[in-house]
Amino acid sequence: MTFIAPGKTLGIIGGGSETYLFELEAKRMGFRTMLLTTEEDDIATQAADNYLVGELENIENLSELGHRSDLLLYMDENFNSSLLAQLEAQFNVAQGSGLLSIVQDRYIERTLLNDLNINVPPFFSIVTTDDIKKAIEEIGFPCILKPIQKNQTTLKRHVLYNYNDVDQVTGLLENGTYILEAWIDTKAEYSIMVSKSKNGKVHTFPMIREIYDGSHLMSSYLFKKNNPDVEAEMQRVALKIADKIDYVGIFGIGFLVSQADVLYVKRIFPGINYSANVYQEATGVSQFELHIRAICDWPIPEIYPMVNAATLKIIEGNLPQSLDLLQEKAQWKFNYYTGFKAKNEADRDVGYISIVSDDADELKEDILSTNIWRVE
Repeated sequence: MTFIAPGKTLGIIGGGSETYLFELEAKRMGFRTMLLTTEEDDIATQAADNYLVGELENIENLSELGHRSDLLLYMDENFNSSLLAQLEAQFNVAQGSGLLSIVQDRYIERTLLNDLNINVPPFFSIVTTDDIKKAIEEIGFPCILKPIQKNQTTLKRHVLYNYNDVDQVTGLLENGTYILEAWIDTKAEYSIMVSKSKNGKVHTFPMIREIYDGSHLMSSYLFKKNNPDVEAEMQRVALKIADKIDYVGIFGIGFLVSQADVLYVKRIFPGINYSANVYQEATGVSQFELHIRAICDWPIPEIYPMVNAATLKIIEGNLPQSLDLLQEKAQWKFNYYTGFKAKNEADRDVGYISIVSDDADELKEDILSTNIWRVE
């Protein structure tokens, strides 16, 4: 990979709201974008300079995208890593396939972290019911049964509370392999973003507090002041992982803090992360710019939070309430995706709200007053 100058075309595999935001930033930085998406009405088509509609894992579609682009990148972590490896032989695939192949397999991902002496929830590979019972002797109840492969849709995760639950999941093992992971009584969840450049130089960025509604991320916060010990440990872990992986671009690491104040790595995710949208307001530099700089071999800036900031996700389910707030909150920045059309899908992402404040407590109180988003 060499320096990619403004005016070149970035070929993007996969659409969605994050691709839409990425395309807007790429346009601001002087790049053109060529999108491959599966849907004609994908929101990302609204910001792309050109786009193709077709299956993402069709080699003919991908080859056309590659020939019409100066650089290829993926936006969906479920994209077939073996197919990406094939594309590397012919095209400039910025991020490479190495990290993607690791994170798509939960067992490989956790084994990598274990080998680096990084704290992860205890886990076991599961093939038979006896494997589950032996693992439970070590980790106890409750525990979580997860498919080893992340990029599949037929196998689901299950929380096991007792041996009756074990008997009920026996049939699932006929359809694929799993890991069994200890349940962590979680106090807080965080992520940290990392960039790795072509020359191997690594930058870590400020820690982000994440708030989930079930499995859905609903808000993220970046504060000027954090627990320095926790943030330093996250950065230490990030540097160890970055040094080990073959990757160019930004990637994220998710963390759990248990009720006993033990820090665990939850997962690694390649590319951009929704929660890191908070960087734009807090630091003046977006995660999309950081990613583009890394994959195009531009220098990476050091960024710091200048204010306390929050990003609140707007979904179809709270769209009416967000429109009410739009008429009340003069200092809040409301971002709605151009071309959005309601699909009666309550969890579908349609925009986000950006909020800043010099006082962290005032920021939290203002958000809590909506009775929609949590802050802790």
